[in-house]
Amino acid sequence: MLNVPAQAFPASGSQQRAAAGGRSKVPLKPGRSLMDWIRLTKSGKDLTGLKGRLIEVTEQELAKHSKKDDCWICIRGLVYNVTPYMEYHPGGDDELMRAAGTDGTDLFDQVRILELHFLTV
Repeated sequence: MLNVPAQAFPASGSQQRAAAGGRSKVPLKPGRSLMDWIRLTKSGKDLTGLKGRLIEVTEQELAKHSKKDDCWICIRGLVYNVTPYMEYHPGGDDELMRAAGTDGTDLFDQVRILELHFLTV
């Protein structure tokens, strides 16, 4: 018989479990997991709202799309319609709204740097 420790991994108080500065996740609705998002993106449904067209987006146009039901974010010069992704984002829609209608590159990079740090600890 195996001796299974009662303590969860990572250990309470460890760097891997540290909340300060760490990424917080929110509970998602049923049917809103990463796998559900992947299925939706592979379904052929137009998630951009542009029917496959590429458009040039000015800062003024980007700023118009800053609501939960119409949210675009620029990351590294590319604009993404994240409206369909709102309910799937592990940090919740409030996290995406921090960059709504703006260039969210710095915010995106801050989160990615934290993730890389915690993956290498």
